[in-house]
Amino acid sequence: MPKKYQITPTTWLVNDEASVKFHIKNNDYFGTMACVLNLIKQEIKKDSRPEVTTLEKVLRNIEEELIFLQNNYQINPKSKKKKNIPKGKLISQ
Repeated sequence: MPKKYQITPTTWLVNDEASVKFHIKNNDYFGTMACVLNLIKQEIKKDSRPEVTTLEKVLRNIEEELIFLQNNYQINPKSKKKKNIPKGKLISQ
């Protein structure tokens, strides 16, 4: 008789614009993402398959890069392009 498994899927999506804006406004967006990756890394440590070790290394590298960004950079919104109004006469006139 086959085993019955109860799998509870978890979905981690950043679909809450207000939350993202909050973290950006408080200059902790990169740090928050690094923390989330660290939590994922802790969960996968429970698995002993060889490919998990590779995934752990990748997550650690991304986490280190996010911490570097947190310490050295800030997110600023892109400015909207203004319509360029020509000043003066064109060369062909």
